Amino acid sequence: MAWFALDDGFDTHPKVRKAGNAAIGLFVRLGVHATKHLTEGHLDGTIVRDYGTAATIRKLLTVGMLHEPGHGCPRCPQPAADGFYIHDYLDYNKSRAQIEAAREAARKRQQRGRDTSRRMRNDSDSDANLRSNSRQNDDSFASNRSQNAPQFEDGTAGHEGVSRRDTHEGATGVPSPPLPSPNYDVADVGEGSTRSRAADLDAYAPSPIDDDGWALNDGLRGWTLRTFGPGIDPDYEAAQFLSHFRSTGQTRRNWNDEYQKWVRRSAKYASERANRPTNVLALPGHPQARRSTTDDRVAAGLALAAELRALEEGNTA
Repeated sequence: MAWFALDDGFDTHPKVRKAGNAAIGLFVRLGVHATKHLTEGHLDGTIVRDYGTAATIRKLLTVGMLHEPGHGCPRCPQPAADGFYIHDYLDYNKSRAQIEAAREAARKRQQRGRDTSRRMRNDSDSDANLRSNSRQNDDSFASNRSQNAPQFEDGTAGHEGVSRRDTHEGATGVPSPPLPSPNYDVADVGEGSTRSRAADLDAYAPSPIDDDGWALNDGLRGWTLRTFGPGIDPDYEAAQFLSHFRSTGQTRRNWNDEYQKWVRRSAKYASERANRPTNVLALPGHPQARRSTTDDRVAAGLALAAELRALEEGNTA
């Protein structure tokens, strides 16, 4: 959509005051018509006479806001026969080429947004199919292992029924077929992630964060809390992350990976602040300055996360 421009001093301009309200109403309608049809200020005589009366047209010609063929204004082009031209139109309004270029740029920008949304939907569908296939393979693996495990006689010391080992002297287990193991470039952030894998992005140049449509999802939020505990607020970190990269205009191929790096750095800095010795000295007769409660909470959160990871590793060992 194009706009007919009037500056904030238009209402008090001497020409406007001299022409009067009726003639100025005609002038505005003619300007809008020229902008809508991209005529660059040129007007067909039939349109002008249809919009206004002979008196209002004459007032605009008299004050110099409208020109007819043969006018003497050196800054404005001559209109066609039986036509008119709006005085200094291109000094205040965009040309046809500028408006068409802006429309084309907007069309391409919207197309990029639609393409990004389509890629994200396709990635989400692919992830769901991959998880479904992985669950089926897990079930198949468990069934094959149970069927192919070697059997031992009841009299064999330490064994009865199916051995926990895949092989034994004199008996060879049949290996199960290997499972597909997708290799992600970033940590698995769970269902609902809007990430794009690196293989999918090879065909695309790095993009700004808003063009990519990045947003914090439940998968990334869960990863942050599982890895660093309650000492790191994922929503706060995401807001800081978006604000920083919007202001710098930097581009990345994978914004989920960049967010994880951001959170790791935040946790590292918080840990360093918590362990940094204080420079405040206690004066005689005055209590010791209180430590920052924020640093204490961050340190406690990191310690809790470390304990949870150690507990998980112990359970899986």
